[in-house]
Amino acid sequence: MKTYLFKAYDKDRKKVTLTLDFENSKEFYRYLKINREIIKNILTIYFGLDKVVLSLMDVDGNEKKGFNLLVEENISILKATKKIIRDILSENEVMLISIGMNGIVDSEKGIAKISTYYHWKNINLKEIFEEEFGISVFLENGVNMIAYSQIEEHQNESFAILNIENGVGSTIVRYDREKNQINLETKEIGHIPFDFSENSLICVCGNKGCVETIMANWRIEEKIKKNYGLDLTYEEILKKANKNEKMFRKEIMDMITPLSSLILWLDILGGVEKIIITGKITYLEDFFWKELRRVIKNNLLIKEKEIEIIKREYSENIILKGALRYGIDNFINSKYFKSIMKESEKVE
Repeated sequence: MKTYLFKAYDKDRKKVTLTLDFENSKEFYRYLKINREIIKNILTIYFGLDKVVLSLMDVDGNEKKGFNLLVEENISILKATKKIIRDILSENEVMLISIGMNGIVDSEKGIAKISTYYHWKNINLKEIFEEEFGISVFLENGVNMIAYSQIEEHQNESFAILNIENGVGSTIVRYDREKNQINLETKEIGHIPFDFSENSLICVCGNKGCVETIMANWRIEEKIKKNYGLDLTYEEILKKANKNEKMFRKEIMDMITPLSSLILWLDILGGVEKIIITGKITYLEDFFWKELRRVIKNNLLIKEKEIEIIKREYSENIILKGALRYGIDNFINSKYFKSIMKESEKVE
């Protein structure tokens, strides 16, 4: 018997023909559904700032198992991650692994080019995990994973992601109406020079005065400690700003200029009408967002245009949701898919 990837239904959704050929089937059938009998789980992984999060999901996004691995100096992250993966694979059927991580990646080759948090440089995660476990691995930048998590909600729209955490990253998502497809463009917007003073800080990229050195969470903490001698977390600073404590409100409002500049640059670069901002900065109350919207509206190149600012909390869950979507999109590029195609050619 053959192994079939799709079930094709007629217009009454009654008669069923099983098929592997999507291109031909869609000429004759209005409805195609994936054959759930052959679809396995996807293992999503997020290499985050302070922990590695692993989630075993089905293609509908239902989590079957979840694991957290704290990042500590005395352990090998890759070795510990491999052990967890090995345990998962020993008990579950997994068709591919989809990984999101902070830093600069080569998604085509699966290489972690730069990760300051893990001290990685040109680490081929795809090659390492595929050789170890024999299943396909797909790697993408964390900000792009956020974009993938938002595509379903913003179908057939172009938008930009602006993520502000311990780094500043952006992705422009373009919807091509003619081809009915989504294209992602990663922008290293956090490394645009902004502060040209002699006292500007050196960025992790090696340059001085990047936007990241002005807006990143750690920089706000550092400024509060330097200017006022207070050792507070970013969240504590935001709470005090929300309570209108003067010195904290001032430091937070100083971010309006670089943030509005980033949004205006994204408008010129991408021509998008929606900017989705993620990160703890979204904890700020209306005083901040009203002023931000005012500044943007007054400085848009096209005065009649309006840019919608949407706030989304940054968390590992949003990354894992994006990783699931990314894995599904790459399903036909996986070894598992190729094995199904070979199996379909065998007739018992």
